[in-house]
Amino acid sequence: MRQRVVGSLGQLEHLQASGDLERVVRQLVDQCPTVRIMQAESQGGLEVEEDKCWGPVLVFDRVWEELGLKALLPRLVSRQKLAFDFERMIFAQVLQRLVEPGSDLAGSKWVQTMHEPTFPKLRLQYFYRSLRLLWRQKAKIEDALFHRGLDLFNHELDLVFFDTTSTYFEGISLEGWAKRGKSKDHRPDHLQLVLSVVMRRDGFPICCEIWPGNTSDMKTLQPTIETLRQRFRIRKVVFVCDRGMASEDNLAAMTSAGYEYIVGVKMRRLTEVRDDVLARAGRYQDVSENLQVKEVWVEDRRYVVCFNPYEAKKDAADRDKIVAKLRDKLKNGNPKTLLNNRGYRRFVQAAEQSASIDEAQVEADARYDGKYVLRTTTSLPADEVAQAYKQLSAIERLWRELKDVVAVRPNHHHWRRENVKGHIFVCFLALYVAAHLRHKLAEAGCKLPWDEVVRDLCQVRAITLRVQQDRFLMRSPFKGVAGKVFAAVGVKPPALAEAR
Repeated sequence: MRQRVVGSLGQLEHLQASGDLERVVRQLVDQCPTVRIMQAESQGGLEVEEDKCWGPVLVFDRVWEELGLKALLPRLVSRQKLAFDFERMIFAQVLQRLVEPGSDLAGSKWVQTMHEPTFPKLRLQYFYRSLRLLWRQKAKIEDALFHRGLDLFNHELDLVFFDTTSTYFEGISLEGWAKRGKSKDHRPDHLQLVLSVVMRRDGFPICCEIWPGNTSDMKTLQPTIETLRQRFRIRKVVFVCDRGMASEDNLAAMTSAGYEYIVGVKMRRLTEVRDDVLARAGRYQDVSENLQVKEVWVEDRRYVVCFNPYEAKKDAADRDKIVAKLRDKLKNGNPKTLLNNRGYRRFVQAAEQSASIDEAQVEADARYDGKYVLRTTTSLPADEVAQAYKQLSAIERLWRELKDVVAVRPNHHHWRRENVKGHIFVCFLALYVAAHLRHKLAEAGCKLPWDEVVRDLCQVRAITLRVQQDRFLMRSPFKGVAGKVFAAVGVKPPALAEAR
């Protein structure tokens, strides 16, 4: 135990004899906000002026600052005379995407519920104008985040993951730019845009691009390759893409740009894969409990066949159910109606007036159970190729959060193209901030569900109290995982109560 003198009040005997001890105690109490608040509460003299959300502002503002965005954004618009704080305006919109996604109209009201000194000055018209300004600075912001990300965590950019999604719009105000196309939201009746994103293996996005809604996934890859080569001057990298990107033109483009690749291929549609690669004999190498691999060369083309024994059992069981149901329908129903169902059609052998089960096709289908095939130009061992491709599923999960957690939609309040693009780029920034926070939590050994992080941070409140003529700011106690998040990010919790 150590003792430290923080102040001298005089000799106890003298204070007791003179009657000054009670006066000294009262003066000390007056300087202690917590005691004054407790006394006022017991006496009924306590008034609550404000109760606002505080936790997300403190944590995400620290992340925002670490990423350099707090200093970068004001510099980008320093030559423009604005009636609002551009950096705080963009931070407010990113915070809304992370905490309570909604429209900009809802956001202009939501920011008033957050405890941040500049937020009460933000108006709806500033939301719209800031989006246009933000989009015009997109390239500079992406470049700054890319180079800062490499410096922050000292990662080599050896693997990049590429994926696309779509987002649709209400109304027809963007007709002529947004197009109808293959909708991943299952809304082909709406105008939409196609969004593509490139991510590092640690989950940090590098850049995002926006395309008309009728753009096929394959046509988005080649411009992205050129962007990486010219803007980021990336020379040595391995592209990891799903089978939707594996056209010969895309593969040639990656090769000509000097990039290696790992791509999934369509087993049933490609003759070389179906007849040569899968038919090739050879032993599988065990990688993990649910993954076995073997390498196959066809001339100068390298393939890696991956096999999951658990998925193989599931595929076989699913096929048995389809065939059993098919036998019942052939006995009791009209055979021609079966040809309209894709699940049944591949196992049906149709004649003019009859249909039967194609036993040869059922047997041939078993060759694909639990398997997927990768094509690669890398010299990585087969097991590392398979593991790199498996990471793509984790990246795709993060990409889905762009529409779920940070919620790209709704877009129906925007009718200018630059506003829509700026709105999407705000979501990109929110995804980057979320990735950074996840990285900090992982470094601290905290594996916390995202919804718990946001929920418990929102329970950290800033409560403004009035006691007679004095005002005090009181922080609500931490609940759940909030304390761990504050510690991981390195934010010192505000005092439970302090004078204002």
